[in-house]
Amino acid sequence: MNNAGHSLVQKLPLLLAGTLVLGMFLGTKFSKHFPSSPSSQAHASLDQLIQLIDREYADSIQTETLYQNGIEGIISQLDPHTVYIPKEELPRTNEELEGHFYGIGIQFFVYQDTVIISSVLKDGPAFGKGLFAGDKVIQIDDSLIAGQSLDDEAIIQRIRGKQNTQIKLVVIHPDGQKANIQLTRNTFPLHSVHAVMMPEPGTGYLAIRMFSENTHAEFCEALSTLKKSGLKRLIIDVRDNPGGYMTAVADIVDELVAGEHIVVKTKGKNAEEVLKTSKIGLFEQGELAILINENAASASEILAGSIQDLDRGIVIGRRSYGKGLVQEQFELPDESAIRITVARYYLPSGRCIQKPYQQGRNAYHEELMERFEKGEYMHADTENTASKKQYFTLKKRVVYGDEGIRPDIFVGADTLRMRSKSPLLQSRIAERIAFLLVVSKPRSTESLSKY
Repeated sequence: MNNAGHSLVQKLPLLLAGTLVLGMFLGTKFSKHFPSSPSSQAHASLDQLIQLIDREYADSIQTETLYQNGIEGIISQLDPHTVYIPKEELPRTNEELEGHFYGIGIQFFVYQDTVIISSVLKDGPAFGKGLFAGDKVIQIDDSLIAGQSLDDEAIIQRIRGKQNTQIKLVVIHPDGQKANIQLTRNTFPLHSVHAVMMPEPGTGYLAIRMFSENTHAEFCEALSTLKKSGLKRLIIDVRDNPGGYMTAVADIVDELVAGEHIVVKTKGKNAEEVLKTSKIGLFEQGELAILINENAASASEILAGSIQDLDRGIVIGRRSYGKGLVQEQFELPDESAIRITVARYYLPSGRCIQKPYQQGRNAYHEELMERFEKGEYMHADTENTASKKQYFTLKKRVVYGDEGIRPDIFVGADTLRMRSKSPLLQSRIAERIAFLLVVSKPRSTESLSKY
């Protein structure tokens, strides 16, 4: 694999201090208490087995670990998006979706045993307190960090803490100067809409990092700002967006689509739900493009897929992840939680875009690497679609299920790279997409079917 290939699939970890990176998640509701049920014979046998091991086993062992391993063994037999969340990790996963978290407000990555700050978040406790991008963190409180080969979780545990508690960092600035920085941990908003800009007259661009409780309000605020500057064409970037709340993405689609249309349906064992457009939105008439890539999943795919199915705009980029399952989070008695797949979701055309997972979790998670090895990141997918079930958009264009969202216009990774932190590069990408939006817009079903 060449260097360009490695750069596509081996990114340095970039973490929000005080958070855990979320997996692909979509939920209609956030959390429920775990339902109680009468003790069964099998349940009693499991309890007796663990008690027997605890009493008789020659070596010491933590019974809590046995129970946790038992839970993980059970869910390993289910779909890849049903997951167990240990007690110590649950607050961070919840905070991300709630749109705020406790911490100091820095982003960092680990390079050769060194913790390096990549950015300081504007609304966080660390902003304006002497920390800068490029600073190397040598010490956190009384713990030496440099050269300790600590993983990201261990570093986050040292940075996190209760609200209004103190934390001391020893850093080395890029100019070699050493500094002692004392901060107060606090909660602050974690914005999901960012990089709002107008790279050329009439063309607006905004990126959505994930779909949290605050995303719709942030989207409307950003869209209103762009409209005041003469917005005629809108580019929404959901590349690398892992998903979030289904209601948040449905509300955003309602701002973009005129009339009453189904945005998404969910069908589960116990319930069905339908979310529709219903109100007069902020941007129902101008030209619209959605940017996706292989890491756009779940709620991001609902946005791209509904816009595609309703022929409201065009989808540009590479085939999306392919997650069409809905999870709900249930709290367990020990304050851990489990996210259980409770339904599938279906786009306006009727298609479910969930990719197959019958070959097991490992094969499922390696599927993106298989795409890369086949060259799909650089060239449009040429897989024979004759055996795939066809669905039809509002204007009778053919789309397919069980594979994610295929873009209307393919742009390879060598041309349209992963979202950059550089405003200049983001602006140039947006200019390129504006050209595709206006000049290269597909005109017929025939032009779309070839990709």
